[in-house]
Amino acid sequence: MAKLLPLIAAILLLLALGSMPMRGQSAGSIVLRADFQSETLDRTYQYGIYLPAGYEDSGASYPVIYLLHGRGDTMDAWLNASDLLDELIANGDIPPIIAVMPDMPSSERASYYVDSQYTGMLYRAELVETAFMNDLIPHIEATYRALTHREARLIGGYSMGGYGAIRYSMAYPQRFVGALVLSPAVYIPLPPVDSSTREFGAFGSGDELFDEAIYQRLNYPALADSLTSSGLPVSMFIAVGDDEWKNPNPEDRLHDLDMEAHMFFNQVARIANVRSEFRVYNGGHDWEVWRRGFDEGMRYLAGFIQTSSDSGTAAEDLGGALLGSPGEDYAGGVAPLADGTVIQVLSVSESPQIEPHYGELDVAVLRWGDGRALWTRVVGTSAAERAYGVALDTQENVIVAGYTSGDLDGQHTGNDGNDPFVVKLDSDGEILWTLQFGDGAEADRAYALAVGADDMIYVAGYTRGVLTGENAGDKDIFIAQVSPDGEIVWLEQFGGAGEDKGLSLAVDDVAVYLSGVAGVGTALGDPVGAPVGDLDAYVAAFSHDGETLWINQFGSDGWDEANGIAARDGMIYVTGYVSGGFGDDVLHGERDLFLAAFDQTGTLVWSDQVGTPFTDKGADVQIADDGSIVVAGYTNGSLAGSAGEYDILLLRYSPTGEQLDLRQIGTSGSDGADEYAEENLFIALDGELVTMTGVTTGSIGDAANLGSYDVFIVHIEPE
Repeated sequence: MAKLLPLIAAILLLLALGSMPMRGQSAGSIVLRADFQSETLDRTYQYGIYLPAGYEDSGASYPVIYLLHGRGDTMDAWLNASDLLDELIANGDIPPIIAVMPDMPSSERASYYVDSQYTGMLYRAELVETAFMNDLIPHIEATYRALTHREARLIGGYSMGGYGAIRYSMAYPQRFVGALVLSPAVYIPLPPVDSSTREFGAFGSGDELFDEAIYQRLNYPALADSLTSSGLPVSMFIAVGDDEWKNPNPEDRLHDLDMEAHMFFNQVARIANVRSEFRVYNGGHDWEVWRRGFDEGMRYLAGFIQTSSDSGTAAEDLGGALLGSPGEDYAGGVAPLADGTVIQVLSVSESPQIEPHYGELDVAVLRWGDGRALWTRVVGTSAAERAYGVALDTQENVIVAGYTSGDLDGQHTGNDGNDPFVVKLDSDGEILWTLQFGDGAEADRAYALAVGADDMIYVAGYTRGVLTGENAGDKDIFIAQVSPDGEIVWLEQFGGAGEDKGLSLAVDDVAVYLSGVAGVGTALGDPVGAPVGDLDAYVAAFSHDGETLWINQFGSDGWDEANGIAARDGMIYVTGYVSGGFGDDVLHGERDLFLAAFDQTGTLVWSDQVGTPFTDKGADVQIADDGSIVVAGYTNGSLAGSAGEYDILLLRYSPTGEQLDLRQIGTSGSDGADEYAEENLFIALDGELVTMTGVTTGSIGDAANLGSYDVFIVHIEPE
């Protein structure tokens, strides 16, 4: 009897679901054959469904991918990929996901997943597209624990199903966040004369099996404008074999599927709200190619799907504001004042929200209070200015640093590259002074800013020229002390043969601390150890008089970078990312976020490495009043429920390195990272309240994204 209990439990589950098994899965997943009555089709609608391991024992809801089969095949064809789903989920490469495999017998299995207008007697034409949207999706979401928002829904298909995946993702971006497109049977402007698209009435009208106007109206070139105007982010993975069938007619060579797939990719890659990848594999129109594309494509698309119902957007969960323009805008920092108001800095293109506008990119400084901007000050030239930090002095004057491509202080008309700048404003937004410096013939940028208790200002970044001494290589690090009156007190330039940058600064009563990245093969002066990997992270200490105290160059054997630094009570905390194992940890994916603690001698005390199978990076770190360390970063994986492409990570650690809290927050777009996956995210602490600003391609509450990257500001209460 004991041996029968598991079997009885399985039968009861199947009866509860109203389904019959298609095939058992060794990894604990279940694949079922099921059906329901379609009101649109007035017949039974059959489908297969893959339920991930643990589904029957958990109360969780799951994202869903709908998988469309090719012409002549059935829903059972997708069983060729069910073992890959088991493996991908078990290895943590993708989150647990439900896969729905609808059966399409319409028009003798050549429905092309569209509503047919054919009324002739040769084939049975049906409203397949309408049934899919109005009947199948609601049925799945009512019957299974499926997440019900677009950010948790994917569409995929091969061959004819690849065409369906293209059509559904482009015509219904409000339904799907991404598409897996394998060897799509799609043609522009019209299919060749021997294509099955012409034979079964899918694109027919009346007694005609094929209508050119209908085909072109339903095809992807006609959908590009509506997809663009939707503004909704859609991700696509497109794959095809290099040995797909070659049309013997030279005039039809562009209709070979590898060519058609490439032309499709080249068009959608130019749609602003589409993220896309394209692969050509060695193989033909078969499962050798489709399995490989399914494996790689699912890994790619996993970074864009939401895996919980409560991730939400930053605005819905936290409240906040969104500023920007139709162009690209960037966050420049945030700083809370004693009265509860907040200074926010951003770099903005010509904006309907911020005036005046001087040039390509201006720096805007705002003071927020009671949910509104109390004042706004725009700093700029006819060229581009980018802010990379804001800090307050003891009088609550506002210090902003960054770089300019123009003549910001009125004394650099010959600026041919980028110059670092520091601007000081009073608490009412009036500019007190502007400092611009650099090598006028080369690019110099300020990326880091800190202000000491004596109101001395520290700024750091890189130079490709000569600021003092000689240039050691491509880019050298610089660090400078600036007086409260805007005069450079001292400046140091150092580096190696590669690209070296200063990226973050902190200051305490003992020293000034700098973190950043050391280029390939770089040894950053003396004392320092040998280079660790391809690019290294580093932390360095300087006296308040500019003397180098120590440098610790650290990381993995890959590409590493230190982006944020904070110091207090004799400890220095650094965050960034590593591309290999660091300390006692191993690499989880492409890049891992790290937090490292150093003592006053530069010795590593402890470190933690956090990651998904994808990209995870630390951007900023601050120390709370209770001594806990707060780290802000971003990921295109899922550590606590993915909301979109890149999400924000907020971690809290004890002073001894224990992880106390982890939150993942985001919109359906990309948050905290620009199009190159570079960080654009800043935090500041006021007691336990975290104020955060960064870029997003999503929307915040009722504030719709104005285009490309806009800048948010939110306040996050501790959980």
